[in-house]
Amino acid sequence: MSFRPFSAFWSRIALSFLLFVAMGSTALVLWLQTMAQRESEHVFTAQARTNAQFIKGAHLPPTSRVAEPLGQVLGMQMFFRRNGNPLIPLPDRAVATQLAALTPENGIVRLAANTEAIAMPIEPGLDLLLVRSVEPGKGFLQHPSTLAVLGSFWLLSLALAWSVTRGVVRPLRLLASRLPEIEYDAEPSLPGAERNDEIGQVARAYLAARAQLAMERERRIAAERFALLGRMATGLAHEIHNPLSAIRLHTQLLASAAPDELASANAESVPVLLSEAARIESLVNQWMFLARPTPPQVSRTNLQEIVANVVQTHTALARHAGVEIAMDIPCDLHADVDRRRFVQAVSNVVLNAIQAMPGDGRLVIGGTAGSDARLVFQDTGAGFSPAALGRYAELFYSEKEGGMGIGLSVSAEILKAHGGALLVENAPSLGAKVTLTLPLSKLHS
Repeated sequence: MSFRPFSAFWSRIALSFLLFVAMGSTALVLWLQTMAQRESEHVFTAQARTNAQFIKGAHLPPTSRVAEPLGQVLGMQMFFRRNGNPLIPLPDRAVATQLAALTPENGIVRLAANTEAIAMPIEPGLDLLLVRSVEPGKGFLQHPSTLAVLGSFWLLSLALAWSVTRGVVRPLRLLASRLPEIEYDAEPSLPGAERNDEIGQVARAYLAARAQLAMERERRIAAERFALLGRMATGLAHEIHNPLSAIRLHTQLLASAAPDELASANAESVPVLLSEAARIESLVNQWMFLARPTPPQVSRTNLQEIVANVVQTHTALARHAGVEIAMDIPCDLHADVDRRRFVQAVSNVVLNAIQAMPGDGRLVIGGTAGSDARLVFQDTGAGFSPAALGRYAELFYSEKEGGMGIGLSVSAEILKAHGGALLVENAPSLGAKVTLTLPLSKLHS
């Protein structure tokens, strides 16, 4: 299942967090800058007041000899002004004009070239002027306290994102990953089902739906089994009816034959009785295979011998249908097979070929050994229809009137259990071609 819809949900959460962090960081920077500026202005004002009181209390003269040392100590420029006129000439005329207009009531005033100044009265008519450089805005961002506060905010944001991911996104991701397989989900529990919030409700609803689906699946399987059992019973009764009728008929012929006709009756009826009994046994074996498929018990087996025995079993049926059977299988062709099951597979293919040629025809059975062992059954019947070529191994699919569609399906499963395969196709000239492939024997005699 693709998680694109879920990824869109995660993207919305991630985008919200990014916006939150960006806006929060901006707000923090502005707030810190404002607080730092206020603190700086408070310190600047306190320095100006303290120095003005110091000069007044120490009765220091307002000269450059006093201003320059004190300014160096403070890291600022210090000037004295009497009655609005600086006592020390200022090199910058624009700054001199601004300082001349500065009064103690103005407070701190921003000057040119990233500087600011404040005027503090020492005594009537005499003012102390302090001028300092102002730290640029970008420099403020590099201040350790600013970085510390931003770092703490980002860590808290990461912790909040982790909490939301663990508490919301992770349970939803797990639920989304298991939802497509809800009908076959074998996990007994779902993380988050114990929660009392909406995610817990969703998880419990998932578990309830899964339990209900499991019950429905069991009911459906039981219904399908009963339906299959009905079809199997009907099919078995139908398939066994004809051989039983033949057995009954020939048994009656034997019972009513005169002593001098008994030998002739035996010669005619016994092969039919054996053939029909083998047919019933074959049907029962097929149904047993469908009901209880078990791993094959393999042994090294001569394939020519198996095919010959199967052909001999169906000789009477082939003669009745006017079908000639020819074999060309090497006598040393061996494979590791479960003899009873492989006989069933070959018998199904031979029987299908005979039934496909009800008037007359010819079945040629060949065998080759290469990278694997191959048995090829080619008849001169009508061949497979396009639908049958695609569905020949499908259980209960048959195009024959009265057919149950289990022969080739069972044969295909038997070959698959042996590590081989059953392949069907139409011969280039006429008729159907069925190939059985098996791994060559690796066992010793």
